[in-house]
Formats: sequence, structure tokens, C-alpha cells
Amino acid sequence: MSRLQHRPGRKSNYVKKLQSKEWQEVCRRVRLRDGHRCQICGRSYSLEIHHTTYYDDTGMSIVGREADFLDKLITLCEECHRKVHRK
Repeated sequence: MSRLQHRPGRKSNYVKKLQSKEWQEVCRRVRLRDGHRCQICGRSYSLEIHHTTYYDDTGMSIVGREADFLDKLITLCEECHRKVHRK
């Protein structure tokens, strides 16, 4: 990584990935599958996509290949997503 990526105000590679067309399509498919509802509380607003795991059954990372592993993703509202990550 270059030193410039660590400057305050510069977008991280993670944020850039969230804005990619591929990730947006994955999010759209997961939200559609989950009925546009949080799978914990049922809210239909402030929805985010959560990785239940970052690895497939063989132990390989699914990052960058999420479209092939939609079963490893779930729709959560912002509040429930925060709670899941706090545990």
C-alpha cells in the first residue's frame, strides 16, 4: 500500500470496493432474496449487507467473489449490523 492511502480524508480500498458496480449488484441480489428486510428485526430501511463468513467451505476467501457465494451474505439494518459486529 502506498503511503498516500493512509492520509486523513482519503478513501480506503474497502470504501472504494463498496462503490463498485459488481458489489452494488451483489447487494441488490441479496436484498431482493431477503425481501428487502433485516433478517433479525424485520426493518425495511437503512439496510446493509453482512458477510456471515468470509470463507467458503474449502477455507478460501470469498472476498471479491461474493456473487458466487450469496448464501454467505445476509441483509441487516444498520443497527443490527452494528450489534452483530460488537459480539
